[in-house]
Amino acid sequence: MPDALESGFTVADLARRYRVSPDKIRAWIRVGELCAINTSTALCGKPRFVVTADALVAFEQRRHAGSPPKAKRRRKAQQIDFYPD
Repeated sequence: MPDALESGFTVADLARRYRVSPDKIRAWIRVGELCAINTSTALCGKPRFVVTADALVAFEQRRHAGSPPKAKRRRKAQQIDFYPD
C-alpha cells in the first residue's frame, strides 16, 4: 500500500483495515471523529472521501485504548447468624 500512503485511504480501504462496514467509516467522518476530504467532482452528488495518513494517525491516537483500570478487591461478606442454636 505505498501508493495509499501518498494519496490517502478510501472508505473501502479503512473498512477492510478496521474490519467494520463502510457505513461505520462514513459515520465517523460525518460526526467529525475522522477527518476526510471529499474528492467527488459534483458537490451535490454522492461523496467520495479520502483520508490522509496524518488524519488517520490522529484518529488512531484519539481512539487508542489505554490499560484497563485495576479492579478493586471486594471484601468477603460476613454472615450473621440470626438464629443461633
